Amino acid sequence: MNTPIHNLQIEQAVLAALMTVSNSYSQVENLLTEDDFHATRHKLIFQAVVDLDSKNSPYDAVLVNQWLEMRNYSEAAGGEQYIMQILGDAPSSFYNLVSYAEKLKDLTTCRQVEAEAMKVINHARNLTVSRGELVQNAQTAFADLNTESGSESLFHIHDAASNTFLEMHRKIEAAIAGNSMIKGIQTGIYDLDKKLGDVEPGCLMVVAARPAMGKTTMLQLIANNVAVIQKKPALIMSGEMPKEQIAMRLCCAIAPADIGVVRNSPHLLPKNEFTAYTDAVVMLKEVPMQINDTSRPSIANIRESIRKVKHQYGSVGVVLVDYLQIMKTTKQFAREDLKIVGLTH
Repeated sequence: MNTPIHNLQIEQAVLAALMTVSNSYSQVENLLTEDDFHATRHKLIFQAVVDLDSKNSPYDAVLVNQWLEMRNYSEAAGGEQYIMQILGDAPSSFYNLVSYAEKLKDLTTCRQVEAEAMKVINHARNLTVSRGELVQNAQTAFADLNTESGSESLFHIHDAASNTFLEMHRKIEAAIAGNSMIKGIQTGIYDLDKKLGDVEPGCLMVVAARPAMGKTTMLQLIANNVAVIQKKPALIMSGEMPKEQIAMRLCCAIAPADIGVVRNSPHLLPKNEFTAYTDAVVMLKEVPMQINDTSRPSIANIRESIRKVKHQYGSVGVVLVDYLQIMKTTKQFAREDLKIVGLTH
C-alpha cells in the first residue's frame, strides 16, 4: 500500500493562516514555494498570496479571491466557496504556521527523493551505462537535494563581522592558554601557510604551473605534513604516478634518504640512510594516509575513496588530486580550461 506523500489538511492550514494573520507570509517566505503544495488549487491560492505580498498589498480571503477571479483562476482554485471552506476548517490557533510550513517542506523532500530514486532505477536498467557513471549520477542526484533554495542565505554584514570578531577572540584566548585553535590543516610550507592561514574544511585549491615545476612534489609534501606531522587523514588520488613511487618519495623525505640512490642503486645507500628508510617504512604503518592510483579517475572514484577514508578514520583532512586534466568526465569539453572549470565547480 503506497502512502500519499502529501497532506492536504496541512496545506489548507497554512493557506488559512496566511489569509488570516496580517504579514504572516514573512514568516515562511524563505521556506515555502509553490511546489511545496500538492493540490493545484492550493498552488494557485499560494501564488495569489505571494503576488499580493510582492506588491505590498494585504492578502486576506477577499483580496485573494479577487486576484484569482481577475486571472480566470477562480474555478480552478475552487472559487470563493472553497476559500471560505479552508477558513472554516482551519485550526483555532495560527501560531503553528512555521511548524506546518516545515512539515510541507519535509513532504516536498520526500517527493523529490522518490522522483530521483525512480530516475536512478530507470538509469540502472540501461545496461550500456558504466558502473562509475551510474554511481556518479546517483550520488549527484541525491546530493543536489541538500542545496535547498528555501534555506536562509541572506545575512546582515554586521552578523558576519561579529562572527569573525568572536572567532578572533577565541584564537587570542587559546593562544594565551597555550592551546591550538587550528580548525583545518596547514600545508607545512611556511610562506604558503603565512599567506593562507588555516586551510579549513570545504576549501578548494587548484595548484597550477608549467610542466616540471614541482606540482606533484608540492602535493606530496603537503600530504606528508598533514598525515605524518598533523596526524590528520590524507587521501592521494594519483592518476599518473604509481602508489609505490609515491611511497618511495615519502619514505625518502621522512628518512631522509637520496631518492636517486634508493631508486637506482639501493645497494650503494649508506647504512644510516638504509636504517632511516627502514624506520620510515615501519612508521608509515600508523600514518592515516590512503593512495588511489586509478588511471584517469572520475568524480565517482574520488567520492567513493573519500567515503572509505571517512569510514576508516572518521574524517578526511585533505584530498589531493594529481592531476585534473587526466580525470575522466561524463561530459565533453571543447577546451582543457573548460574541463577544469567543470571539474572544480
